[in-house]
Amino acid sequence: MANIAARKHFAAGEDCFSRMNKSSTTPATVSIARIGAYEEDAVLDAMRRCLKPLGGIESFVRQGQNVLLKPNLIGAFPAERACTTHPSVVRAAALLCLQAGAKVSIGDSPGIGSMEGAMARCGVAGALRDLDIAHADFHQEAEFENSANVVGRKLMLAKAVADADVIITLPKLKTHSQMVFTGALKNQFGLVLGAKKAHYHYRLKSREWLAQLIIDINRTAKPALAIMDGIVAMEGMGPAGGEPRALGAILAGADLSAVDAIACKLINLDPATVPLLQAAAQSGFGATYLEHINLVGDAWEELVVCDFKKIPELLNILRLLPLPAFLIAHLRRIWAPRPRIISELCIKCMACHRGCPVDPPAIDPKNPTGHFVNDDTCIRCYCCHEFCPEKAITFKRSWLHRLLIT
Repeated sequence: MANIAARKHFAAGEDCFSRMNKSSTTPATVSIARIGAYEEDAVLDAMRRCLKPLGGIESFVRQGQNVLLKPNLIGAFPAERACTTHPSVVRAAALLCLQAGAKVSIGDSPGIGSMEGAMARCGVAGALRDLDIAHADFHQEAEFENSANVVGRKLMLAKAVADADVIITLPKLKTHSQMVFTGALKNQFGLVLGAKKAHYHYRLKSREWLAQLIIDINRTAKPALAIMDGIVAMEGMGPAGGEPRALGAILAGADLSAVDAIACKLINLDPATVPLLQAAAQSGFGATYLEHINLVGDAWEELVVCDFKKIPELLNILRLLPLPAFLIAHLRRIWAPRPRIISELCIKCMACHRGCPVDPPAIDPKNPTGHFVNDDTCIRCYCCHEFCPEKAITFKRSWLHRLLIT
């Protein structure tokens, strides 16, 4: 019944998915639990309810296994900014794994700064202080090879991946200035150690290639379960510069593509505009087509936020025009907003400069006013915006953006 209801409610999304890969026939189950606030006992109860239709945590974790919990620790931001997975969600997942008899570790690799610093600032370290949880090895790398990968058949990922029997990813539901949306699939980009992320941004440049790399990482690391923090999401210019938006949901599923697709629909975002879901569909990686996703758990209809602030997209307009691929790529670069520093807010911490993947960096707050950003070398990855702790980086819309989107 839930699947039928989902198809009726999401009828508007049918056409967009028909443009994507319909070859996947593997059914996927996504469970939703409604919850209003971050209270520890309430979050633990909601997570149990969310996992129950999936067989409970025992379906994914066995006695004695080494379980890696991978939250979104994008940087040293306080929990109320809604940039990171909330401490109560991380704690609830850790408790359930410990109760199942697992040995639990936690880790992530922020783009700048340390894992320990991010954990302390966002409250995760404090939330886990009384639990027997180890810090996973996100300081050393291990090599992985997967012949099915498209971009990276050999990948260097955190050694924590090799040490784990089970990976449970704990993403935050957010918009993303470059990738449109960040959730379960994107969370595994954090398995790439710090500076290497910048290397991939610079080397791949196109978000379509970056999306395919992230699918390769997921195919290689094989997360067993995603538990998504959608209690308070981020809208607007995410993943760090947006605004918190109450959504009131925890989502869970073994198929990460399906979890992301349903999360997109809850925020009224067409999944076909999300590069990662496009790449997943093209690769046959998980269920991206709504006919193949079974929704279970709490009633979810009232959770849909129709006015959720999203990232403006040019692709929907360009795909209607009979233009060659090289011209569309050129227009995309012209279209892409340019990062700009708001002088009044900038504290010259240089996080944007350190996080820029271009060499030399395309952004420098110490340059004269009006010359902070080199538009010729900037690759529009928006890492500077992601790393800024003061929301001091905004975007200048191009003439093409102003012409096509009012």
